[in-house]
Amino acid sequence: MAEKKRQPARLWAYGLQGQTRERVAEVGKILLPHLDAVLASFYEDIANTPDWDAYFTTEALRAHARKKQKEHWILMFSSNFSQTYFESAEKIGRVHHRIGLPISHYTAAYARVGLALQGLIMAEVRRKSFLGRGDPTPYMDALSRVLMLDTEVANSGFFAAQAEEYEARLSTLGRNFEDDIGRITDVLSTSMRRLDDAAGTMNTEISRARQGADSLSDNASRIATSAQSVASAIDELSASITSITQDVNNAASASANAMEEAEASSEQVESLQSAAEEIGEVVNLIAEIAKQTNLLAVNATVEASRAGDAGKGFAVVAFEVKALAERISQATSSINDRIKRIQSETQLMGTRMTGISDCVSRVRSFSDSIRVAVAEQTQAAQHISQHAESTASSTTDMAQMIHDVSHRVERSGDTSMALKDAVGTVSGEAGTLSDKVRSFLVALRAA
Repeated sequence: MAEKKRQPARLWAYGLQGQTRERVAEVGKILLPHLDAVLASFYEDIANTPDWDAYFTTEALRAHARKKQKEHWILMFSSNFSQTYFESAEKIGRVHHRIGLPISHYTAAYARVGLALQGLIMAEVRRKSFLGRGDPTPYMDALSRVLMLDTEVANSGFFAAQAEEYEARLSTLGRNFEDDIGRITDVLSTSMRRLDDAAGTMNTEISRARQGADSLSDNASRIATSAQSVASAIDELSASITSITQDVNNAASASANAMEEAEASSEQVESLQSAAEEIGEVVNLIAEIAKQTNLLAVNATVEASRAGDAGKGFAVVAFEVKALAERISQATSSINDRIKRIQSETQLMGTRMTGISDCVSRVRSFSDSIRVAVAEQTQAAQHISQHAESTASSTTDMAQMIHDVSHRVERSGDTSMALKDAVGTVSGEAGTLSDKVRSFLVALRAA
């Protein structure tokens, strides 16, 4: 409707009123019989022009274009600029836009056609005038005005189609852009929420990790202290073991001396037993002598009895000898009993000395075993002491590392809080961006 109201203003702008408008109809009467030839020549020229032939590649397309162009020119010259004509001219511009024909090509083509039409008018006016001196200027003026109007209306259609396409593309682009921004904003908001939740979770975990690190640091300190105490205790144990080793060595040495003394005593007991046996043999000999003496005394008494008084003195001597022999026999018997008792005690002492020697041997064996065990325990204590010292050192290093980790955890906590703040800022900016994009799209559509 707005375009229809513009038509009178257009006609007035191009000076197509009154007599000029009537001449347009007269120009049409001159040109209409020649349109087929003009259009045939024009499209043949297009087919042979580089870049132009790409828009009318077949004869069928060119024939269709000639037909539509002829119908349009008939409206242009004979419809008295009806609404149908304006719609036809605008449609031509829209077709040119649809097939991608540049305005420069269309304008140049109309310039060529205009020259051809002007030639026809000049020839026809001169042919009908007296002596060929008719003035074609009014007709050519009317032709120029109507061709310029036709070009402007067609270009208006071209620009209108272009604007509509641009508006459609812009609208589609705006919708797509709005949808994309909406999706991005939604994704960004969701991501920000997740990131905020993750930051909160990370902050909680960092707090727990900090508590765990503090507890672990305390435990490490206690372990280090305990390890140092163990090392000190091991040192004391090692010193005690060294003292025990010395005592065991002393006991072993004393056992060895006792063994030697026992062996010496055993030898002395054996010598004493041998001497006792020899004394026994002597006593036995004395007993035998006493026995023989007693027998001799008995025989002497018998012989003295036989001698009577002459043998009384001999009998007294024999009696004394007999008495002496009996006392010797009694003393010998007593000595023999004592010697046997000494031999029995000596044998018992020898047995006991053998037992003592065996005990001393076992004590020495036990001392050797204890010494070996103590040596092994000493070596084990040294290893334990070394490991305890190493553990104390490692635990100290671990405590330092835990302290460093705790410090880093605190820094991570600060970073987490900063991240949480940044997430809040980005989330707010995302909302602002979404609002600004919507405002931009509204302004763009309004433009």
